[in-house]
Formats: sequence, C-alpha cells, structure tokens
Amino acid sequence: MSKIKAQLASKSWGRMMMMAILIIVMLFSAFSLVKNHADISRLRAQAAQYDAQYEQQLDENEKIRAILDSDDKDEYIEQKAREKGYVKDGEVVFYDISD
Repeated sequence: MSKIKAQLASKSWGRMMMMAILIIVMLFSAFSLVKNHADISRLRAQAAQYDAQYEQQLDENEKIRAILDSDDKDEYIEQKAREKGYVKDGEVVFYDISD
C-alpha cells in the first residue's frame, strides 16, 4: 500500500511541477507580448514624428531652393552669413549690451 501511495505522490508532484512550469512560461509569454506591443506602438509614434519632420524639411528645402534660384539669392546668403556672425571686410560691428 505504501508503494502505491509513493507512486501517486510522485505522479502528483510531477504534475504540480509541470503545471508550475507551464504557468511560468505562459506568464513570461504574456509579459513579452504586452512589452512588444508597447514597443511597437512607441516605434510607430516615433516613425510618424520622423515622417512629419521629413516632410517639414522637404518644404524648407524647397523654399531655400526657390530663393537660391531667384535674383534675391545674394541677399539671402548675406543674411544667413550675418546670422552666423560673419561680417564684411572693413565693417565695424557694434553690439548692444544694454538690457
């Protein structure tokens, strides 16, 4: 009789271990699925943001290309150079240091 009880206890212990392992694997899979879904959503939002920045840059490039193709390109280039701190030869620059 004790041999049968030992076999039954051994089988039930094995089943409990298998169930525990199965539950752990299922929890890990569920966690991974939720994490991957969140990553996909975040990356899609980031891709949409990059697409918008790309379109904005294309528009800006088109505006600059139009300016450079026009007769006002020298004025535009001078304005951009002055924005970066460049001055013409012999030019005196005064800085306003007042508040």
